[in-house]
Amino acid sequence: MKDFGRWVREQRLEKGLTQPQLAETTGLSVKTIFRAERGDAVSAYTREQLTACLGGFGPENTGQTGQTGHFVLSIYRAVL
Repeated sequence: MKDFGRWVREQRLEKGLTQPQLAETTGLSVKTIFRAERGDAVSAYTREQLTACLGGFGPENTGQTGQTGHFVLSIYRAVL
């Protein structure tokens, strides 16, 4: 998770976004953005939102397992 957190911070700064701006763009809380950048464990949904907004890294590259919920959520989102 440390690599993902570092990537989130670098991408956010590269795009000129503050943590509150990234939070608003992704629909996440500022506290969640802070935790993600610090390298704390975050949900698959949080990783998905950050990756969709910032592009590139992808949850599959974090070394985390348990991505089944990510796939199901994507299917339901497409239906809605």
